[in-house]
Amino acid sequence: MTESESELLRPLELLRVRDAELGIAAQKIADAYRATQGGVAVPYEYPESLHLIEFYPSFTYSTPISESPATIVSTRSIGKYIAFMPGNSVLGDGVSKDVVKDSGADFIYGDSFHVDLKDPSRFTHQLRPGWSPERLRGHCYVGDVVLASKKLVRHAGGKKYLATLSSHDRALRLSEIAEHPAHVAVLLYGTAMETRTPKVDVEAVRDHCVRTGIDAQCSLSEDKQSVQVIRRQNSEPSVCVIMPTRGTSATVFGEEKILAAHAIESFRRISTYRNIEFLVVADTATPTDALEEIKRVGGDSLRVIEYDKPFNFAEKINIAAVQTQADYLLFMNDDTQIETTNIVEILLSYFEDESIGLVGPLLTYEDGLIQSAGHLLNPVPYDLYRGLPKKNDAAFGVLSVAREVSCVIAAFSITPRALFMEVGGFCIDFPSDYNDVDYALKLKMLGFKTIFTPHASCIHFESKTRVTDFEPQSIALLGLRWQQIIENDPYGNRYLQKFQPLWKSRHDDPLSVQEAMGGGLEP
Repeated sequence: MTESESELLRPLELLRVRDAELGIAAQKIADAYRATQGGVAVPYEYPESLHLIEFYPSFTYSTPISESPATIVSTRSIGKYIAFMPGNSVLGDGVSKDVVKDSGADFIYGDSFHVDLKDPSRFTHQLRPGWSPERLRGHCYVGDVVLASKKLVRHAGGKKYLATLSSHDRALRLSEIAEHPAHVAVLLYGTAMETRTPKVDVEAVRDHCVRTGIDAQCSLSEDKQSVQVIRRQNSEPSVCVIMPTRGTSATVFGEEKILAAHAIESFRRISTYRNIEFLVVADTATPTDALEEIKRVGGDSLRVIEYDKPFNFAEKINIAAVQTQADYLLFMNDDTQIETTNIVEILLSYFEDESIGLVGPLLTYEDGLIQSAGHLLNPVPYDLYRGLPKKNDAAFGVLSVAREVSCVIAAFSITPRALFMEVGGFCIDFPSDYNDVDYALKLKMLGFKTIFTPHASCIHFESKTRVTDFEPQSIALLGLRWQQIIENDPYGNRYLQKFQPLWKSRHDDPLSVQEAMGGGLEP
């Protein structure tokens, strides 16, 4: 072994040890969760169609839904909370009992029910994820009705003042000073179907950013249904693009290309970011002509690292990560091509929030269909809306706003190098699948969040016809470490239909499918 090889082994061993430490800690938490499940593993079952009362047992309304103007907001005292209710809404029966038992939260939102007043057999649900402040800036995903502790209401300006604000403004002002915001899994309120989605308030978002010290440009989307919040950067940190490859060639936009060379050439041509280096981890079997082309397009900013072991994506990433001093690591598959010119700047901007540990953009196929809009643990990891068109109204805007997620795909994502080292890099026991999921969950364990943003996009030339093979060993290890999270995604909802990549209610109704897919509801 040469001296340089010996020096490389030391940091890799440190990564392995740190990963093992966090893995053991995660497994202890998962073991405690498993102990509460009766000790018997019940196989997952595909859900059948459920009657409404079985789908959501808390659904009962004794008061008819009002047609009063939504701009008239009333308040109602519920235990230690104040409920803010637009005139067109009604609280669900049993809300007092359901909410009061969650005494630790000071800002509460729940799910909602929306009915066609002309035909009550037509209804939809808004199933909301766990607390997501980045998403709240993009639109008022918490809904029109929220509850806040009386103490929080006083600190935010009082109930009379708060009742004069838009739902979006009110939610921002309350949540930004709340200590324990929370989603509760109850049907909190109902409205008429046509008022199911709160209006966005771009001025409220701008004011919120000023109050909270977020230096950002806030702009209304073209369809006026969301706000794009892009933080301004005060520096230009160094970024290392890590690209594993075997020199594969394939047809890209009708032309035969060496994938890695095309990915690097297009990156350098399209991207406006300049403080970049490339580390290409190439299998020893990589053809000589492919290596030469990769080096040619990369120029002086590129280095090639030879990899002479059986395929292990995680280990390839780790080997490159310990050979750079860059501030950030950008994981990039060789079968990708950036679309957004300032994609690096947009992704880096989220790290102005020091609680962010990983960011990923929208990935699409060559024909524009979605490849990944972040992961949904449902309960195995799914690429959200894979193979479907991007519609801004799908599932109440889930595809149109930046939001916290449990994980994003490693095909194109960025993380601080210091954090990568702190959590032990990628776990090499996930050689192919789920190393990105495991990495994001390790970050979460240490208090760092993962962000998906649709405001930057990248093409992934992976075949849409590729069937994901769920490797039993990888699934078992993922469950061993993270069962309590993958079965209860904090950015999911317990009433979603399982084992599919859509944000869809498990109440089997044509309208729930329409809401999930987007494109508007039929009259």
